[in-house]
Amino acid sequence: MTSPETIRDVISHWGLSLKAVRPDCSLQGSPERSLFRAAVEDETGDLFIVEEIAPDRREHRQLISQILAELHASGMVQVVPYLRPPAGQFLVSCAGGWWQVSPFVTGTPLDRPAYLRDAAKGEALARFLVDLSRHARDLADQKNLSFFSLKDYIVRLEGNMERHASDVAPRFAPVFAFLRRSFLEAHDTLPAAFCHGDYHPLNVIWRGDAIAAVIDWEFCGIKPKIYDAANLVGCVGMEHPSGLTDNLAAAFIETIRKESDINAASWKLFPEFVVALRCAWLAEWLRGRDEEMIDLEETYMKLLIENL
Repeated sequence: MTSPETIRDVISHWGLSLKAVRPDCSLQGSPERSLFRAAVEDETGDLFIVEEIAPDRREHRQLISQILAELHASGMVQVVPYLRPPAGQFLVSCAGGWWQVSPFVTGTPLDRPAYLRDAAKGEALARFLVDLSRHARDLADQKNLSFFSLKDYIVRLEGNMERHASDVAPRFAPVFAFLRRSFLEAHDTLPAAFCHGDYHPLNVIWRGDAIAAVIDWEFCGIKPKIYDAANLVGCVGMEHPSGLTDNLAAAFIETIRKESDINAASWKLFPEFVVALRCAWLAEWLRGRDEEMIDLEETYMKLLIENL
């Protein structure tokens, strides 16, 4: 446990004075992104999130912080940047660790699974991606960001499963065979752009049907333009299969097809891309040997393929 005294020392680097740690403030997003995180209130009554970052992620988090700051400065108010300390580059060394502070954004809870029927949320999710594509157009060159190949990731995953998860690999052999038919060959030919990398409704802080903030940018980078859209649809279908054709997904697809510059070749491969991106989730379940989620992922991937 990190003591209030340590937290007080940490946030003092940003000129903040600790009034209270606020465990009553629910933190959205994945806790695995940091070694420690907590909501805190300073003496002025403002709320912040303080996080301890693993040392081997320091450079990556610094890059993400720079990207978020530039996106926010360009006019994307739904991108909440980390606070920059007076004498530092977003991260501070304190108490034997590396730390960041960001504003705490209040929101309304997502009504699960009822949100799958909410068309207004689908439109909002699509318009955020359209705005991101426009505002991030030059990031690839400015930040020297490399392209992430989901194709290469899938090939490595299949090999690793055959070597280290031989009890599970045969169950997913039909999925990998399906992806080899057209997806793997076409993937690296698709137009690429800066993407969030883990875009889905649970990585959004909502205020009603409006997006207050988009969080968890750990996997952002250069990927096929269709990447975020495919990940989102795959995630709402995992919430419940009805989500694949319910109001949120339908409005999301209709809006982004109308307003984005994603090309026809990408849309043609879209159903395969939804299946392919589930491989990243499968890898998470395999790392944790989460048998229940492995079983569920197998069922879901095969459902997607059978109902392409």
